[in-house]
Amino acid sequence: MQDIEKQLTNSYGFEIKKLYNYKNNFIVDTELGKKVVKKMGVSSERVSFIHGAKEHLFKNDFINVDRYICTEEGKPYALINGAYYTMTDLINGRECNFDLREDVIEASITLAKLHRASKGYIPPPECLKKSELGKLPKYYKKRLDEIKRAKKIAQREKGKIDYLILKYIDYFYEMGKDALDKIHTSKYDILVDKARKDKGICHRDYSYCNIICDDDKMSVINFDYCSYELKMYDIANFLRRKMRKCQWDVDEAKIIMDSYTVIEPISKDEFVILYLMLQFPHKFWRVVNKYYNSKRTWREKKFLIRCEEVIDEIKYHEKFLKEFKLLF
Repeated sequence: MQDIEKQLTNSYGFEIKKLYNYKNNFIVDTELGKKVVKKMGVSSERVSFIHGAKEHLFKNDFINVDRYICTEEGKPYALINGAYYTMTDLINGRECNFDLREDVIEASITLAKLHRASKGYIPPPECLKKSELGKLPKYYKKRLDEIKRAKKIAQREKGKIDYLILKYIDYFYEMGKDALDKIHTSKYDILVDKARKDKGICHRDYSYCNIICDDDKMSVINFDYCSYELKMYDIANFLRRKMRKCQWDVDEAKIIMDSYTVIEPISKDEFVILYLMLQFPHKFWRVVNKYYNSKRTWREKKFLIRCEEVIDEIKYHEKFLKEFKLLF
């Protein structure tokens, strides 16, 4: 700890008085106030991409982000013992509460403003560019293949949980395959080409813990996964997180959509892709894939709870998809 404190002091040019653990990061007391220090598990080129994205947002008036503080050498990271560390100001406030209507509305507006401000991002020449554009069909195909493999394992093992999976796995597989087939016949490729020209980015981890609420502002932090991507990715993830808290109530989804589109429009073709993202059985794939492919790190009881949660959602999710389709 003392060695890190000393090297941070040398890199940034102001005294690091105290460093202590906070979640997966560090909080440091300095003469310039409290800062957050994070050990990054990525290359310096990747950090430069993230730094450039935040600076681009800030220059486009999306100012409530955790900008990296640059070292005395002008770099957005400090190299300490072979690892890259970043530093940001500590943003005070509470985490966004998706159970509060006013927080959901403000988070929807904030996401739209982020997407609008992100357009035209040209990263620094030394950075490692990150783009997920055009990869959705490949990802969905891979996940469907993993569901297929899970079915074979379940048929072979024939335990209590395996029988539960076998009862529903074809339903979820067909739902995912239908979504993938419709993506192939949609305007997905055209939207990807347009997004490449627009050069907009997605946060890709727009969750409650990365949205900080203060009295008069909402800030977005932790851009570690940001990349070029269709804005529907962030919207779909946001919707899924909220929908699972309200039994897939389409009225709650409408509030998010209406709030978002006040700032940033969504075309009919974009809505089709958003709908198919929400149709794909992400949660079922995640639970089953983790159970069969991660050396059973979950206890069976915990897995059973997760699996039953997905199954219990079926009737609500089906109703949601029928009603959500009518919003556009």
